[in-house]
Amino acid sequence: MNFLTILFAVIVFLAIIWLLVAILLFARKKLVPDKKVKVRVNKEKVYEADCGCTLLQSLSDEEIYLPSACGGQGTCGTCKGIILSGGGEILPTERVHIDRKMAEQNVRLFCQVKVKDDMDIEIAPEILGVKKWECEVISNKSVATYINELVVKLPDNEKLNFKSGSYIQIHVPKTQINFQDISVKEKYAAEWRKYNIFQLVMKNREITTRAYSIANSPEDNDVIVLNVRIALPPFDKKKNRFKKVNPGIVSSYIYSLKAGDKVVVSGPYGEFFLQESDNEKMFIGGGAGMAPLRSHIQHLFHTLHTKAKVTFWYGGRSLQELFYQEDFEKIAQENSNFSYHVALSEPKSEDNWTGHTGFIHQVILEQYLQKHETPENIEYYICGPPLMLEAVLKMLDELGVPQNMIYYDDFGN
Repeated sequence: MNFLTILFAVIVFLAIIWLLVAILLFARKKLVPDKKVKVRVNKEKVYEADCGCTLLQSLSDEEIYLPSACGGQGTCGTCKGIILSGGGEILPTERVHIDRKMAEQNVRLFCQVKVKDDMDIEIAPEILGVKKWECEVISNKSVATYINELVVKLPDNEKLNFKSGSYIQIHVPKTQINFQDISVKEKYAAEWRKYNIFQLVMKNREITTRAYSIANSPEDNDVIVLNVRIALPPFDKKKNRFKKVNPGIVSSYIYSLKAGDKVVVSGPYGEFFLQESDNEKMFIGGGAGMAPLRSHIQHLFHTLHTKAKVTFWYGGRSLQELFYQEDFEKIAQENSNFSYHVALSEPKSEDNWTGHTGFIHQVILEQYLQKHETPENIEYYICGPPLMLEAVLKMLDELGVPQNMIYYDDFGN
C-alpha cells in the first residue's frame, strides 16, 4: 500500500465524519430550533428560555429551584408540576412516577420535558421561595459508625425559613474523593478498617444533587444540621470485598468536607410536616431517619410547648449506633408528656444493655400499642430504613390505623 492510497483513505474517512457531523447539526437545528420561547409560571412570572434544555434546567437558570433528589435523572419523581400548554405528549420515562389520574391533571416530570414551544406551567407556590446558597461548613463529625452530623452556616444575614420535617439539596461538583482522606472517630474506624472502607474511591463526573432532611429546629434558621449515612457499594461476601461500584456520590462528598469548606445548598423543600392537632403523636425512627424526627420533636417542645402526649421510639443495632440521646433525655426530664424509648437489635456484650431488644416495630407493639385503648387515634410519624418502614406500616395496618393518621418520609425510595 503506497502513500497515495493511505492518504486517499484518510481523506475519505474524514469526509464521512464531516458529513455525519453536518447531518447531525442540520437535524439538531430542525428538531431543536435555535430560538427563544416564553415560559409562564403560575400565570404571573414570564421568562425566556432556550429551546432544547429541560424545563427543570430552564427554571433553575431563572433561580427557581424545584426539588430533584436524583439530580434530574428521572428516578426520584420529585420535580413534578403542571404543564397547561406546550409540553407535548407525556413520555414513557415519566409514567413510572405519573399515574393515569395525574396525567389527566396535566402533571409532568419537569426533568424529562424538553423546552420546545411557549409553555404555561404551574408549580407549588412555596417553590418560588426556595433559595440557593454557598454555605460554610462549621463541623462534620461521626455520630454513629456510618452516620455523620454535618453543620453548615448560611451566608451572613441569610435565613432558611422552613417547617420541621423539611429537606434541602446538596449540590456536588465534578470531583474525586479518596476515602483514606475521610476522618472517622476512632470508636467507629475499626469497622471501617475491617471492611477496607478507607480504600474506596468515589468519582463524580457531573454536577449532582441529593436531598437530605434537616435535623435542627426551624428556630435555628441560620444553620443547617444534617444526619448523613455513607452510601457504600454492595458487599460481596464470597470475595470479602465491596463490588466495583461507585460509592454514594453525595454522601462521600459530604463525608470529605472539613470545617471552613464551602458547600452549595438549596431549599427548603418538603411535605413531611406536623399536623396542627392535639392528638397523641408517636415518632418512629432508625438510622439517619433521626433527622426530621428530631426537628419535629424540638419544634414541638422548644417552640410550640405542646401539651399533647408524645413518644419517640428509635431503633439501632448497638449502643454505639445511638446519637442525640442526651437531647431527648433532657426533653423527657423537662416535659412529663414526652417519653423516649430505644431498642437495640444486636446489642454487643460490652454494651451491658438492659433496655429493649429486638426490632423497633416489635418493641412498640409489645410494650405500648397492644396495651393502648385507641391506637387508631395516634398520629404516627415514621422515618428510617426501607425495611423498618415496611414493617411499621404493616404493623399499623394490622392494628387498623387509618392511612390519614400515618405520615412518613420514604427516603429509601
